[in-house]
Parts: sequence; structure tokens; C-alpha cells
Amino acid sequence: MKHYTLVLALIVFAVFSSCQKDDEPVEVFRSKEYTLRPVGSSKVSGTVTFTEKKDGTTSVLVALNNSSTDVHPAFIYYNDEAKGGEVAVTLKSIDCSCQSSTTEVSKLATGIRLTYEDLLRFNGHVKVHLSDTKMETILVQGNIGSNVE
Repeated sequence: MKHYTLVLALIVFAVFSSCQKDDEPVEVFRSKEYTLRPVGSSKVSGTVTFTEKKDGTTSVLVALNNSSTDVHPAFIYYNDEAKGGEVAVTLKSIDCSCQSSTTEVSKLATGIRLTYEDLLRFNGHVKVHLSDTKMETILVQGNIGSNVE
């Protein structure tokens, strides 16, 4: 009987000693989602989500609904969508039937460092275009950062 008690005590000790301490910090990264609305007669909708990463960069996920399987260029532009502006960040194009792309962003097109916090305050908007040859046709767009209430 003592043998079983000793075995049980060793098992309990092993379980409790292998558990992680509660006082260890848990890494929680922030995320912010913005809506992309159809432009003109487009039936496409979507979202752009900024997720803070441990290394200080931001993961930018652009996800579309009801798009074709064409390659759709995507960009972050300066200013709000009504005013328009130059390209601030080139995002990975959305291709294939997956209807999404993820880009790791750490700087503007000018080379200036850009953090997650900077993007939340950024005076800009996102546009997704029909194709490289039809850049004038915008499928979806939406304000980001300081342009969103």
C-alpha cells in the first residue's frame, strides 16, 4: 500500500512541478479592423486588419468578399478617401481564390519607420484596385487611422 501512495505522490508532484507559473507575463498583441466598402457598382466588400507584432512591425490583412480570382493590387494611401493622396504603403496584391493577402509593414514608401501605434493615428485610407492594368477601377476602399471616428 505504501508503494501505491509513493507512486501517487510522485505523479502529483510531477504534474504540479511541470505547470507554468501564473505570474509569468502573457503576450497580448492588439488588433484593429476597418471596413472596406464597395466603390461604384462593385459588389465586393471587405476588411483591413492591423495586428501588432512582437518585433514592432504590423501585420496588415486585407480580406475581400465576392471578388474575382484576378490579382487585385492594394495600397495604403495618404489622406482620407474623399481627398485622396499618394501611395504611403504598397500592400501585397490579393490573388487567387483565397481573396486575402497579408503584408508585414514596418515603414512608409519613403522609408520612414511605421509602427502599429503610428498606423492607428495615420491620416490615410486603403484602396483595392481591379487589376494592374485597370488601376482606375477601385473595388473597395475605406478610411483608416485618424480618419475613422
